[in-house]
Amino acid sequence: MNIELTKIMNHEPVYCTQDTRIAEVKYLLKKYNCDELIVLDSIEGKHPVGLVSLMDMDTNDIEESDIPSDVSAIECMRTIPAVVGVNSTLDECMNIMRANHLERIPVVDMNGHMNGVLERDELARLLL
Repeated sequence: MNIELTKIMNHEPVYCTQDTRIAEVKYLLKKYNCDELIVLDSIEGKHPVGLVSLMDMDTNDIEESDIPSDVSAIECMRTIPAVVGVNSTLDECMNIMRANHLERIPVVDMNGHMNGVLERDELARLLL
C-alpha cells in the first residue's frame, strides 16, 4: 500500500516533555482519554525519548498520594523502542510497530524532530 505517512498520521498528538510533572501527565492522560503519552526531550528539541502511561507510574511505585511536586515524566517513562521517518513506507511502519508491540509510533523528520504520530487505531480504520 503506497500511502504517505503525513496523510494518515496525527499531526497534533498529545505529548509531554521529560520535565513534565507527573500530576500534569495524569491530567493530560485523563483530559485527552489517552493510554500513554509520547515523552519529548523538550518543547524546542521535539526529540521523542520515551513513553509514559498510568501503568508506568504504578509500576514504578509512585502512589498518587506520595507524588512529590518534583517527580517528572523522565523518572517513570519507558524508553521509546522505535521511531519512523516521514519517508518510511506504511509497510515498514506496520512491521516496526508489530515487532515492538507499539500502539503508536512517532514520525520524525531527518533531524529526529517529531512531526506527528502514527496510531494503530488509524491504521486499522484505513485497512478495513
